[in-house]
Amino acid sequence: MSGTHTMPAPTPALAPEPALRPVALSGPGVELSAWARLFTDGEALVLRYRGFFGRRSEKRYPLSGPRGISRALLIAPRGEVAQVHPHAGELRLLDPAGRPVARLLPNRWLPSGRVGVPIEEALRLSGALALLDAAGIPVKRADAADLATPREPGRREAALVLRPGPQLPGWYAAVRVTAGCLWLLSMSVVLFSGGSLPGWVLMAAVTAFVAPAARLVLRGVTALRNRSAARLGPSPSAEIRPHPGRPDPSATFTAPTRRFLTRAVLRVFPGELSVVDQYGADARRPLTGPAAPEALVRLTGPDGRPVGVRLRHASGLTEPIGAWTDWFAGPGGTDAWQRLRDALPLPCEDLEVNGQALADPALLRGPGAVAPTPRAVDARRAAYFPTSVAKGSSTALMIAGSYFSVQFATTVAQDAPGIARTAALLGLTGLLLQFAPWSWHHLRSRLYFERPISWQNQAP
Repeated sequence: MSGTHTMPAPTPALAPEPALRPVALSGPGVELSAWARLFTDGEALVLRYRGFFGRRSEKRYPLSGPRGISRALLIAPRGEVAQVHPHAGELRLLDPAGRPVARLLPNRWLPSGRVGVPIEEALRLSGALALLDAAGIPVKRADAADLATPREPGRREAALVLRPGPQLPGWYAAVRVTAGCLWLLSMSVVLFSGGSLPGWVLMAAVTAFVAPAARLVLRGVTALRNRSAARLGPSPSAEIRPHPGRPDPSATFTAPTRRFLTRAVLRVFPGELSVVDQYGADARRPLTGPAAPEALVRLTGPDGRPVGVRLRHASGLTEPIGAWTDWFAGPGGTDAWQRLRDALPLPCEDLEVNGQALADPALLRGPGAVAPTPRAVDARRAAYFPTSVAKGSSTALMIAGSYFSVQFATTVAQDAPGIARTAALLGLTGLLLQFAPWSWHHLRSRLYFERPISWQNQAP
C-alpha cells in the first residue's frame, strides 16, 4: 500500500471521530477491535493496522499534494450483479491526476458484522461517508467513462485496499505455507525414491512438527497481545453482564449457557460501546460523532413488556444489541439496564412492536445481536481457535504429517537410529500438540460452557 508509515505511541489517544472500526473477530482478531481504526487528523487519512509480524502500525495518506487524496469514486454494483451481490462495490480514493491512492471496502468496516449489506447502506453504517466529509474528500458516483478506465494490476489492486490487518498475522500464514511446501517436497522424495533417505525423513518430520508448534505459539502470542490491546485505551465506565430471565413456555426461547453468561458483556468506554459476544468477538460502536447512533431503543411487545434492545441511527437504520430475555429479564436485570442507560450518552426511548413483528427472529436476535447459540455443537464450532486459509483440511494435513513422521521413522531405524527416534518423537509430539487443545476444548464445552445455567443461581 502507498502511504507514509509511522510508529504510534505505545498507548495512543482515542481516534478522533468520525472513525471507522473493523468487523468484530474472535481470537487474534480481538486485538484489531481495540486498535485498528481509519480516521483523519485534518492533514491525512490515518490507518491503524496490524503489520506482518503483528506489530501495531500507522499509515498516513496525505490529503494534499500531487499524490494526496483529492476525491473519491463510488463504484456500486449494477444490473444482475446488484441483485445477486448487493454488497459488492467500493470507494476508490484518487489523487488529482486520477490515479488510485487507496481502495475502501465499507463492508470490512462494519463492527456489527452484517453480511451482504448494500454498499450505500454500508457507507452510512460504517461512517465512511461521514469520514470522507470530515476529510474534505468529495464523493462522486462512477459513470460509464470512469468504469472504462483501465485498472491496476491484480497485486497492486489488492495492495491498495485499506484493511485493518488479517485475523491471523502474516508471519503465521508464511510459516505454515513454507513448512507445508517443504513437507510436500520431502514426502514426495521419500515416497517415490524407493530407498532409505534419513535426511529427507528428518526434513519431513521437522516441517510436519512446525505447523502444530506454530499454532501453539500463535495461541500464546494472541493471549498476550489481546491483554495488551485491552490496556491501549481508558478503562470502561460500565460493564453489564447478562441477566437472563426464566424461559417462557409459550414462546421460543434459547436457554442461556454458561459460555454466554460468563463471556458476553456490554462495556461503555469514553466515546465507544463495546459489545462482546460469547466467543470474545468485540464489536466497537462510536457513541459520538456523525456516525454515532441517536438513541438507545427498548422494544416492547403488545402487552407492554420489554422484548429487546437496539440502537437507532439518524437515517432510521437500527442495530440489535440483544433480546431482553437474554440480558435484563432476570434478577438484577433492572439495575443492569439502569446502569447501561446512565453510562450511555444517548437518550432512551421505548418502541412498541406488534406480535407479527415479534415472530421475526431477526428482530431481537438478528445479525449483530448477542444471544446464546441454539445448539451446543454450533457453539463448539464457533468457539474454535481460527483456522488457516485451508480451513478444516489444514488440520487434517497436520495430523497426516505427524502420523507419517512416525510411520517413516521405522523405515530408517536400521540405517539411522538417531534420526528415526527424532522423527518419531517429533511426530508423537506433533500429534499431542494437536489433540490436547482439541480435547481440552471439547471437554470444557461439554462439561461446563455449553451447559444451561441454573435458574436458582445465575451468577457466573
